[in-house]
Amino acid sequence: MTFSIKEWQAVHLPHWAQQRSDGFKATQSVPLAVFTRLTADVPESVDDLIATLNVHAYYGPPSNGVAQGALWLDLAASTRLPMVCQRCLKPVVVDIHAAQKIRFVATEAQAAMEDDDCEEDVLALEPEVDVAALLEDELIMGIPIVATHSVCQAEGYQPEPDAVVEAKVSPFAVLASLKKPT
Repeated sequence: MTFSIKEWQAVHLPHWAQQRSDGFKATQSVPLAVFTRLTADVPESVDDLIATLNVHAYYGPPSNGVAQGALWLDLAASTRLPMVCQRCLKPVVVDIHAAQKIRFVATEAQAAMEDDDCEEDVLALEPEVDVAALLEDELIMGIPIVATHSVCQAEGYQPEPDAVVEAKVSPFAVLASLKKPT
């Protein structure tokens, strides 16, 4: 099933989760350019790049006498993002992979109370959820702090040819002479 990115911006999650016994699953490739916050500072065109998105909305198993379990949303996204290598200052394409589990609760207060104690994110369930924005947030958080090539040389840096490093004497070497023989 293919959706336009606009349809991912106003999703009624309970409807998605109830579509099948195992919930709703979708995998889709979209142009990277639709994520304007992610690509705002990209130095090159992203017109030919795509992002692969995976979504799974479902109800968890019931517990404590509750007829229906919590509403969950599993998100995964991956893409390649052009950046500037901070070592050589030349273009580098960075692979970004993001995955997150989100559990929805009834109120903001409940979400704030439970969020600190859980591995997953806990959000209050809104009538319509912007799944595209949640995926973009996860991709943004997956951007490396410093983008670099795996092997390159710093711009303007010329290493000295095999400089001889003078051996330093340990300040504790003199204590070895004070040690009593055993």
